[in-house]
Amino acid sequence: MLRKAISVLLAVSFVALATSGMMMFFLDSIAFQLQMHPVHKIFGILMSLGGCFHIYFNFKPIRNYLKQKKLATLGIVMSIMLVVLYGVGLNKPLNQDVIAEIEKTMSLLETQEH
Repeated sequence: MLRKAISVLLAVSFVALATSGMMMFFLDSIAFQLQMHPVHKIFGILMSLGGCFHIYFNFKPIRNYLKQKKLATLGIVMSIMLVVLYGVGLNKPLNQDVIAEIEKTMSLLETQEH
């Protein structure tokens, strides 16, 4: 039963992340991104937890997949790409004054909602 629940969790989380992420990307509206951010963040956490359980329950088959040279190479290339993109994103220069203003506005919006 737990494995089935994890599968459903992963499927729903995937749909939530994919749709919210695509909408945030294509609509390119700060207001919409702020509205979708909690949904995207919560389902990202759920998908991460579900993914960890999925790997745990399927560790042996995953290990067998990685014995195939092409799949292992794909995994390595994707991992390198992930690290590089994290590096690019984390080193992107940001205007700290703009960030402070956005955080101040977000704080104000959150207090108005409650």
